[in-house]
Amino acid sequence: MTVDKIFNLLARDDKKSLSELFDEKKKELRLSQNQIENILGVEYRTLSGIINRTAKRVDILNVFKLGYFLGVEPEELIQLYVSDMPSEKIGEIEKVKRTNFIAQNFDLNNLKKIGFIDSINDFEHIEERITNFFGFNSVIDFNRNFSEALFSRTRRKTNNKMLDFWVKSAYSFFDKLDNPNVYDREALVDLIPKIRPYTRNVKDGLKIISNALANVGVSVIFQPHLPTTQIRGGTFYVNGNPCIVITDLNKNYATLWFALFHELYHVLYDLERIQEVTYHLRDEPDIFLIQEENADKFAQDYLFSDSRLKYVAPLIHNHVAVRDYAEECQVHPSIIYSFFQYAKYEEGENYWGAFSEHFPSVEEAVKKINIYPWDKKRLDESVQSMVEKFESYQIES
Repeated sequence: MTVDKIFNLLARDDKKSLSELFDEKKKELRLSQNQIENILGVEYRTLSGIINRTAKRVDILNVFKLGYFLGVEPEELIQLYVSDMPSEKIGEIEKVKRTNFIAQNFDLNNLKKIGFIDSINDFEHIEERITNFFGFNSVIDFNRNFSEALFSRTRRKTNNKMLDFWVKSAYSFFDKLDNPNVYDREALVDLIPKIRPYTRNVKDGLKIISNALANVGVSVIFQPHLPTTQIRGGTFYVNGNPCIVITDLNKNYATLWFALFHELYHVLYDLERIQEVTYHLRDEPDIFLIQEENADKFAQDYLFSDSRLKYVAPLIHNHVAVRDYAEECQVHPSIIYSFFQYAKYEEGENYWGAFSEHFPSVEEAVKKINIYPWDKKRLDESVQSMVEKFESYQIES
């Protein structure tokens, strides 16, 4: 029997107590104390401890013997046994329910590794940390509040607890943010071709673009990838608006911008499907028939087309030439190097370690947008910080 079922039974008040049933059965059969002991093979003192709930420890076999004697089913017997249980004992059962829920739904070792919790053994601290961060009344709400929105019939709940935590953190952030700007697809179409030059502004580019996108109804946040997750980005549909998350997987500046354009494709062309399932993650198995190849091509075409890459490839080891061509194309040089690396990877050559000195710091690029929500006591603190950054920027053509 589950703990929830026990509590449902406790809520009923239409049953007689265990003590009342025992006295009635004893009178009905006109049995003496010694006779009952002989029938059950249990000392009367032991039975009294069960009936009156004074026993510190209870042999479950004796409980079932008593139930058989009284003619009650096991579930009803449990109800009878706990119906008069002191409130502190009920609290112990409730505490076990919550701590077991935490163990079942959270990767405590990795949550400690990222600094979200201080201990993997102090469940009172863990529960308080989770409820305060998400703004829940109970840790059980971690599943209850998200189940309908995030786990529809067409989506299975992930077995990756850290990915589940990552998704729910992002969804909760967007839900609390509740971008007041209505999504304007035409304005987004007009904005996208103007984004590329801002890749050259390492310090403020992502901040400026995220605010510009917010103004056309597309919320964008940076949320670091977590241990055991391999997500570069995702598109959510929350409170009627598209929302984008980009991550620092591989710690690559160019990947931040590629992920943004990739997700913008999904906003433009897959939003109706994503609306049905609430979110789509870049590196999840494609079970929703969303074409990642098209999104990748869209991102490459807008950032640095294949024809431009073929033109500059013979000069790739001449940084001055790459830098000048990047300026001409209004793109950061690291994006050229990144596309070259991937093209060589497709050809079976490994260039991933090359040109690293020309890649800016990811930390610097995301410093002015929502960088690390899990070091806040409450998610609301990160949301408030984001709201304050909803400024209007004029994006130049």
